Amino acid sequence: MEWTISLICLLILASDALAAGEAAFPRGPGLYFSPFKLIPLILLYFAWVRTCWWVDADTRVVKLPRETWNPLLFFCGLGACLVFLLLPWLYGASLLIALALFLTPTFAYVALRNEKVPPDERVLTKRHLQELGHRYLRLKAPKVEKEQRPVPIRFIGKSSKGDLDPRRVARAQGSKGYQAALLMVHDAIKLRATDIHLEPTKEDMTIRFRIDGILQPSEPFPRATGDGVVNIFKVLADLDITEKRKPQDGGFSAEVEGRTVDFRIATAGSVVGEKLSMRILDKEQQVIDLARLGMRGKMRDQIRDLVTQPHGLLIVCGPTGAGKSTTLYACLNEIDRYQKNVITIENPVEYQIENVTQIEINERAGKTFATELRSILRQDPDVIYIGEIRDHETAEIACQAAQTGHMVFTTLHANDTITALGRLIDLGVAPFLIGSSVSAVLGQRLVRLLCPRCKIRYKPNPDLLRRANLPADKIKHFYRAATPDDLDENAEKDEQGEPIPCSHCGGTGYFGRTGVFELLVITDAIRDLIRESPNLNAIKAEAVKSGMKHLQEDGLRQVIEGRTSIQELLRVCK
Repeated sequence: MEWTISLICLLILASDALAAGEAAFPRGPGLYFSPFKLIPLILLYFAWVRTCWWVDADTRVVKLPRETWNPLLFFCGLGACLVFLLLPWLYGASLLIALALFLTPTFAYVALRNEKVPPDERVLTKRHLQELGHRYLRLKAPKVEKEQRPVPIRFIGKSSKGDLDPRRVARAQGSKGYQAALLMVHDAIKLRATDIHLEPTKEDMTIRFRIDGILQPSEPFPRATGDGVVNIFKVLADLDITEKRKPQDGGFSAEVEGRTVDFRIATAGSVVGEKLSMRILDKEQQVIDLARLGMRGKMRDQIRDLVTQPHGLLIVCGPTGAGKSTTLYACLNEIDRYQKNVITIENPVEYQIENVTQIEINERAGKTFATELRSILRQDPDVIYIGEIRDHETAEIACQAAQTGHMVFTTLHANDTITALGRLIDLGVAPFLIGSSVSAVLGQRLVRLLCPRCKIRYKPNPDLLRRANLPADKIKHFYRAATPDDLDENAEKDEQGEPIPCSHCGGTGYFGRTGVFELLVITDAIRDLIRESPNLNAIKAEAVKSGMKHLQEDGLRQVIEGRTSIQELLRVCK
């Protein structure tokens, strides 16, 4: 349809040119025309068609209003056609008016979109025109220095004691790859990454960002630049840059758009070089509110009642990266920290909490969970947060503290709530002590949320609904992440005709995460089972009888509400 309209407009222009030529140069019978007048018109026409197509595609990428720019470009070009139709005898004036009608909105759009994109993506600049000349006219490639993108980030070095050290920043700024390090960190923060992995190969330094719990590749560095970036981070964290085989760990900070972001790094030697992992601790991404964790309203009320009790032991269990510490930070936020003495023991301290005494573990200095826990019991605490139970001594002291008038929060690596009780028994804690001290166990996982802009609705399989004990007559549809096939069929196209991935989620189909939970409240019946004969199957049966919902059941609620997909739930809750 578009080519048909273009052909009709071209015929109109051609007839105008023929009429203009006949009026200026009267000739005998025959179809005569002036090529010197027709060729500029054809070039102008095709330039207008190409510009309209480019603007239509570009507005989708830079998020400018298509409904404004598409009609403006189209009707200005149509006006140029009417000028030649109405003034065929004034060829020169008509050409100038047509050029003005074509170039004015084009340059206006270019000026506006260039303000919204990085310098290396701007068009009709000196660099862009030189690149076009080299690409299409085979002109000599210009020797132009690459423009450096301004990065709104400033590194803050720290000494091994945690004090600010400006000399380290000055030393890092003079190192090779400093600008590349700034850009990499800034891009990771913009993409909501929680970790950065720099992994060496023989040729380059691979970079991967962990976004929503999944590692995603980024543009790699050349090996020399990558090694320089690793050394920069080691300098900022006060590590030994000459030691590339033994593991080291440290931290530094950065100012990013007016806020402070902390980084925790760890290095390890490999057969091809030094690998570096960096954890990003961004307070802006911190969730310290139970209402934002994704819990059901009833479970949220149960947790509030548990954390405000005068004594007891609340255990949050799950694998690494399941958000256990985040949940306990949210629990601490529910406590009146101005009337209660709250002390935490962490390894390391990830986020600063107002009016809370936070102690960091340092095993090399003899500061372990068990030794620090003994010392803080003499500090008259009301609430104690233990970062993790790892050994028999820590577990036993935590249970004893819960029995002596303290509210204790802690985490434990276990697959589910029932297994967490078995883990305490395996650590050597007496069953009667577990039954008397533990108030509840909260198991959790993090599932990715479907992107609201590109998720696909589909009708679920009735057999799947029956196996999940869901009413097939009431559930009409589920949602899933968009696939490349969906993009090929429905997505907008770029200039090369390739589908443009969703700009909101970057084509992953997911944006953000939420929790799925399993809460085991220790009732009197369960306490008796733990004390008498700790049979995990009997405890599990009694917990289900008391109303405990498994992780998969809680996750199905998120699937039914359209917040996540059944595939994501099965991936996380296997």
